[in-house]
Amino acid sequence: MRERPIALFESWRGRYADSPRAISERLGERHPEIRQIWVANEGTSLPAGVDRVVRHTPTYFARLATCDLLVANDIVSKHLVKGPRVHYLQTWHGTPLKVIGHDEQMPAYDNAKVLARQDRDVRKWDALLSSGPECTAMFRSAFQFDGQVLEVGYPRNDVLRSAEAPAIRERVRRDLGLEESATAVLYAPTWRDDVQRPDGTFGDPGGLDVDAFTTATGDDTVVLMRMHSVVSTRRGRDASGRVLDVSDHPEIAELYLAADVLVSDYSSAIYDFAVTGKPVVLFAYDLEHYRDGIRGMYLDYEDWAPGPIVTTVDELADTVTAVTLPGGMDPWKGRYEQFVQRFCPDEDGGATDRVIDRFIEPLL
Repeated sequence: MRERPIALFESWRGRYADSPRAISERLGERHPEIRQIWVANEGTSLPAGVDRVVRHTPTYFARLATCDLLVANDIVSKHLVKGPRVHYLQTWHGTPLKVIGHDEQMPAYDNAKVLARQDRDVRKWDALLSSGPECTAMFRSAFQFDGQVLEVGYPRNDVLRSAEAPAIRERVRRDLGLEESATAVLYAPTWRDDVQRPDGTFGDPGGLDVDAFTTATGDDTVVLMRMHSVVSTRRGRDASGRVLDVSDHPEIAELYLAADVLVSDYSSAIYDFAVTGKPVVLFAYDLEHYRDGIRGMYLDYEDWAPGPIVTTVDELADTVTAVTLPGGMDPWKGRYEQFVQRFCPDEDGGATDRVIDRFIEPLL
């Protein structure tokens, strides 16, 4: 590499977040001599000393071709030419349950162009991060990637095991206006391929009647609504303060720490949240339709689930209330522990350093 290497980071098409952020911040501590440039929207706050480039501008394409290290958490959609210096690390953005990439058998839209962009980008990858052997097998199939896979865990989850985790929880809950006694329910569903809007974004899957749920739970229960990044629906804050839309919060890991229980369906958030050891409830109201008519899954849902599965709002309210009581997850303790051992074997807080040790430092 040159005397002062250049590292370019891209996450969620312009956010300062996810595993690229964790790698960027730790790399800045260990190797301040590396110049860092982030693909970031104009309103995105960046640390001092980090440069900004706006996605799909001429400067952006120049940086893509001339950087030494490229770190991204998704397909770089218009990455046409890989520069001669570039070493490309793809962190991806979670362990899948729903089939992705070449494994999709029944896409709700013509995904030929999507796969073409994916294949073009995959050919440029020098290494891909994975949470463990099972995830690696899924990735190799979905991306048809036979290159280096680093089974080190996800850097974005290091904070969940860090010494700073309690302070982050306190800060985020305070910023959200949560009382100390409040039970924060993080609702983080995945998107539905068949709820696409004319502008290409997706709408709220609509499975959870939030008003019915809050009516059926205690007054100290607050729902944190976290829509997927491709979902454009936003609810906002209701008058009671019991429903907060946190879809635009920059780091979902902070919300994992702030929450007391996760409610999700088929999202990779389930794997990440399990690192916290807190209750997970699966709200699978459309399981048959999603599994058999929209996406398909890599794993048998009932055997895979780390917690109780419910299909109605009344069941959900009762189950969330139960699992947040002392000992409430005891019936699922064994399943939960097996889930963590199977899918989160390296989520010990050291993933970021392993990435730097194994991939970046050998390049310096």
